[in-house]
Amino acid sequence: MDFSADSRYIQVSTGAYKRQVHEVPLGKQITDPALTEKITWATWTSILGDEVIGIWPRNADKADVNCACVTHAGLNIVTGDDFGLVKLFDFPCTEKFVSGSFILI
Repeated sequence: MDFSADSRYIQVSTGAYKRQVHEVPLGKQITDPALTEKITWATWTSILGDEVIGIWPRNADKADVNCACVTHAGLNIVTGDDFGLVKLFDFPCTEKFVSGSFILI
């Protein structure tokens, strides 16, 4: 779950792999893409959305990418996947099938 920078919205990723944006505190779902595109997020931990389409490898199953987090500077996103890999990408990552840098732990 992520709050917008002004704390007026939250975004969540559902178990059905849908990204949802809701108003705070009413909980009303925002479905207008023109509005959601204008929101500045304080954090980003979602694996879903146009901003992170490039973190998904070609032929990946929905469950392959498990987690993501954007750096405080908002320039990079790091992901973890089912294969034990931690990858670093530029953020936003809007080009499909980008090759991220692997981080060895």
